[in-house]
Amino acid sequence: MRCLAAAFLLFFTTCSNTGVLQQPSPARALSEREIENLTAAAKLLSYVRFFHPTDAAVGVASWDDFAVDLMQSAEAATDATDLANRLGVAFTAIAPTVEIWPGMPAQAPPLRPSPPEATRVAMWEHFGAGKIASPKPQPTYHSAVKKLPIASLTGEPKAVVKNLGGGVSCRVPIAVFADEAGTLPHGKSPDRWASSAGSPKLSALNRSTRLAGVALGWGVFQHFYPYFDVVETDWDAALPAALSKAATDADETAYWYTLREMVARLHDGHGRVMNSSLPALSRLPLDVRWAGEDLVVVGKQAHVLISVAIGDAIVSIDGRPIESCYAEVSKWISAATEGWRRFVSQRALVTDLPTKDPALLVLRKPDGETMSVWLARVKGETRPTSIVKRPEDGAELTPGIVYFNLHGAETDSLTKVMPKLTAAKAVIFDMRGYPGSAAQELMRHLIDTPATSARWCVPIVRLPDHEGFEWNERGRWQLIPQEPRLTAEIAFVTDGSAISYAESIMGIVENYKFGEIIGSTTAGTNGNVNPFLLPGGYQLSWTGMKVLKHDGSQHHGIGIAPTVPVVPTAKGIAAGRDEVLEKAVAVMQAKIATPVQR
Repeated sequence: MRCLAAAFLLFFTTCSNTGVLQQPSPARALSEREIENLTAAAKLLSYVRFFHPTDAAVGVASWDDFAVDLMQSAEAATDATDLANRLGVAFTAIAPTVEIWPGMPAQAPPLRPSPPEATRVAMWEHFGAGKIASPKPQPTYHSAVKKLPIASLTGEPKAVVKNLGGGVSCRVPIAVFADEAGTLPHGKSPDRWASSAGSPKLSALNRSTRLAGVALGWGVFQHFYPYFDVVETDWDAALPAALSKAATDADETAYWYTLREMVARLHDGHGRVMNSSLPALSRLPLDVRWAGEDLVVVGKQAHVLISVAIGDAIVSIDGRPIESCYAEVSKWISAATEGWRRFVSQRALVTDLPTKDPALLVLRKPDGETMSVWLARVKGETRPTSIVKRPEDGAELTPGIVYFNLHGAETDSLTKVMPKLTAAKAVIFDMRGYPGSAAQELMRHLIDTPATSARWCVPIVRLPDHEGFEWNERGRWQLIPQEPRLTAEIAFVTDGSAISYAESIMGIVENYKFGEIIGSTTAGTNGNVNPFLLPGGYQLSWTGMKVLKHDGSQHHGIGIAPTVPVVPTAKGIAAGRDEVLEKAVAVMQAKIATPVQR
């Protein structure tokens, strides 16, 4: 490690390898200097972790513990020179050729000459983010250090020079010289980082652990999230904002909200933060659905006043208009489209929204009259019973028109009703929600010639800061026609709850024009997720690949739009009607009444 000033700082400041739970530490706000220090440390952490392939860095097994100590040390820096010194001490054992200096990138020291004993170079090659602590490793994503002849470096950068902020810059070699024995200079990861065995169990009640979690999570997205070119977000600003909140979070639940707010800035429908050890939130005893601009009661727990009826629209909660309440919970919802945000908010508005207990709700009846009710919050995850029902699979909705619900449906259920589907004049497939295997199987019965799914693109990452992405497009579905062939008129009903696999299906429907799409736009988020863990038991989920439509156009944030838009109404819900399905029936009746020669 080369640094412009020497430093002899005690870096190992967390608990020793006792195997016990890490001690809590008090929350405290960050000064402007401390925010700059931590931001610089977080950025350098991600550069070394993902792009500096020394044997010592590759051998780090406990980046969580490393990050905790790093944040403790860096936060205390008094100025740029002190910060550069502290970062140098932190990284010298695992990244001896990284250079850090107080000043701008233009003030970088001269490049070191190649070691004469070097015969090869080592470089990271990532197929998506494959080098993260995943609760369930995804085979789609993998990372490896490639050892190449020195001559292969022709025309490629050997190092990146970056302004870390806080008055400090760095040079990080991304091609590290090596000989037959390993990277140069030879070294291995210190025992402190080579294994997490015996280390204290990290807790989000510890302030430095919360700061480390923000740094680790932000770095994964900074270098591997594939949609920064189409989402409007200031991801650089997300880092200091999340660090500031994490520093003052009172407990593990408050930190959960901080992580959710950071992830929400990705505008990724797969973006979620989970921690099963957190206590369950209390909730209002209602089940609600959006009907246009109205948030409508569609279910309630048995004890709720009889005056609260299905079809009532919630006008306000504790004096706040419902759109203001929606804006408040939206900051914790990662969504690429308004449809997905509205869908997720239906639960968030009765759980995440802070309310009084009991809460004061103003309701609007279907006749326009308003009334006020007090509702106590309830504990536990039991949800109210909803009146929203769907027909049975194979049901004949009107003469000649048969229904099949794809939500959760497996292949055997499709096979069971296939005789009814093939005999029907029209079939309505319900794609509101998330399908099972029946959906992909259905596609084979709708094609005459082989077909494919949309374009799935895994980023090949060799440079930091989402520069120079290449794309691997292998793995698209190859669909072969399957008997019996469905020749009936076809309609799909869908809405913003259709995400990911559901959109793979709806993308095929859209591209091959299998039939009418009735309802509202899908979630606009597709691609295999790539979850990872942060210290304290938090699991973050996100989209690790880019999906493009068949013609190469953007899918993320666009989704699959209906050919026949339909928005449910509060009055329709109050009357127990499924207005989207009703419209699909009407469209199919018109089609079979005036068939078109195909």
